[in-house]
Amino acid sequence: MKPPVYRHLRGYSLDPGFSTKLDTAGVNEVLYRVPFEEVQPGPCGEYLEIVDFDPPSGCWYEPVDLSHEAVASQQGLTPSEGNPQFHQQFVYAVAMKTIRHFETALGRKIVWNPRRIETTSARGRVQIQREYVQQLRIYPHALRDANAYYDPDKTALLFGYFAAADQYYGLNYPGGLVFTCLSPDIVAHEVTHAILDSIHHRYIEDTNPDVPAFHEGFADIVALLQRFTFRALVEDRLYAAGGRMDQQTFVLGELATQFGEALRGNRGALRNMIGREDDEGYWRPLAPSPADYANAIEPHDRGAVLVATIFDAFQRIYAFRTRDLLRIATNGTGVLPKGNISRDLVGRLASEAADIAEHLLHICIRALDYSPPNDITFGSYLRALITADIDIAPEDENGYRVALIEAFRARGIFPDRVNTLSVESLLWQAPGFTKSEEKALDLIANHLKNDIRDLVETADRKQLAQFSERAQAKLHDMLVGKQQMLRPADWERFLSKLGLTSRPVADLFGRQGAGVKFLTNGADPDGYIPPIEVHTVRPAFRAGREGRQVEQVVVTLTQRVDTNLGSDDDVRPMVFRGGCSLILSFGDLNRVEYVIVNNIKSFNRYQEQVAYMNGDTGTPLAVSPYADDQRPARLQFNLLHQSEV
Repeated sequence: MKPPVYRHLRGYSLDPGFSTKLDTAGVNEVLYRVPFEEVQPGPCGEYLEIVDFDPPSGCWYEPVDLSHEAVASQQGLTPSEGNPQFHQQFVYAVAMKTIRHFETALGRKIVWNPRRIETTSARGRVQIQREYVQQLRIYPHALRDANAYYDPDKTALLFGYFAAADQYYGLNYPGGLVFTCLSPDIVAHEVTHAILDSIHHRYIEDTNPDVPAFHEGFADIVALLQRFTFRALVEDRLYAAGGRMDQQTFVLGELATQFGEALRGNRGALRNMIGREDDEGYWRPLAPSPADYANAIEPHDRGAVLVATIFDAFQRIYAFRTRDLLRIATNGTGVLPKGNISRDLVGRLASEAADIAEHLLHICIRALDYSPPNDITFGSYLRALITADIDIAPEDENGYRVALIEAFRARGIFPDRVNTLSVESLLWQAPGFTKSEEKALDLIANHLKNDIRDLVETADRKQLAQFSERAQAKLHDMLVGKQQMLRPADWERFLSKLGLTSRPVADLFGRQGAGVKFLTNGADPDGYIPPIEVHTVRPAFRAGREGRQVEQVVVTLTQRVDTNLGSDDDVRPMVFRGGCSLILSFGDLNRVEYVIVNNIKSFNRYQEQVAYMNGDTGTPLAVSPYADDQRPARLQFNLLHQSEV
């Protein structure tokens, strides 16, 4: 007998507190449909291991067995705030749903970022080894604190629980326990951090204000759009809001409502994308401003601008796609009357909203493959969004790209080095390669064909990681053995098109870099050439809105230089990176479709990073959360999330 395709598990569509409100109780308990797999008690499966140890209480909670007849026969345990086994079931369900969205959008399996193991040799040299991680560990009751975070060193998610403030506000019982692992928004947010780290590990390096904001904002985008996949919930909330999304009763534009209301100070939802109460207590819809992006510096504030931008695009597409329905329902006026509207109309509107949300979510996820490998900005992400969607849906019959451009422009978010905001200008391009460079690409492609074929033919995630590392090593050896392909001057021009260099660091920035203090671990800066790193080689098979199939290979190449921002006596090291994301045609590996570059030789980008790290003024990248302390320039998610409380 064949195993089922899906496992259905009961859970919350919103926070648990919505089950205690009459108008939302009926839609807050839903079925999560996740890919079926054989799981051990925990649950423990292919991707996830739920480990339920509660350090503050010093106890282990009995793991839930989803395969037990009593559990499986009723589609999982009944939602309950007081049952630790349901907590385990719920984080598993939300995490697996999130993983499924990423794998569908990216066209490949998720492989967690390897764990870094430090060892010391007999001679005292520290060596870093990369250890394959089969399962992301999730601790539902890891801390007694109003916090939840991704720990990249442990490759784990840690969720806290805490006592709500002793005040009457919103959905909480004053002084009652609030479990972050029961908020689908928080769970999806943290899982997204882990997945994003596995795709772009260098995004964990804090090099400009957009980097921590992107990690936070992108995780919220996934959580926000994912909830629209519950059509009954969307239909119910649209009916309550009279078919409009800019009303307080719509609710679906809020994130982590119960968590935010449990904190002292009556702050309401942790983030709200459609409106908020003014100083007089009146709820007002949010209106975009060109100053939104420039004025938001703190990571969560700036991340919220990105989320509001994507949600604004969602609302614009929704209005565009449903305008004919509204004209039919209103005898041509297109303006809905106040009060309740037809259930049939609401059903059609909800269906459109759910479809748009899922398409937009997948565009946002796919855009990660079209983003630079490090030092991301919101402007470069806009270009990635446009390119990712053009690749999958060339016609754009429903205006997704125009809506995204409008929404980014409305908040003052613009990319660098483009002449206009037209789709054609925003589209990433491939540089023009010379005939000798094309021959070099042919040589590389022929050398990697068997490894790419192995990557395509295996479904085992551990083998995927192994085959990818083998392909990375082969490509690295070829790039190091450049003499076989091009003459030195031609090789430098070729690398420059990929954001890389063959120059020694002393010549990296030319005359502009005369005052830069390079750290070369004792080597002569006039002879030290930064090594090329091959981070990823991964195939992608995607299907789009228009039935288009896209088969590609994604390769990321980087280099790093280390510099000293301090004095010779007080060294303050800074890592500066450059490189590119290469999008190759799977059917013709020597054909480069796109090159997304952050050039290692860009002195302007180097200066901006220095200014950000120093906390200098007079630059748009001037405010660093690490300017006045000794924390490393690497995102610390436990501290980043703690700053919200």
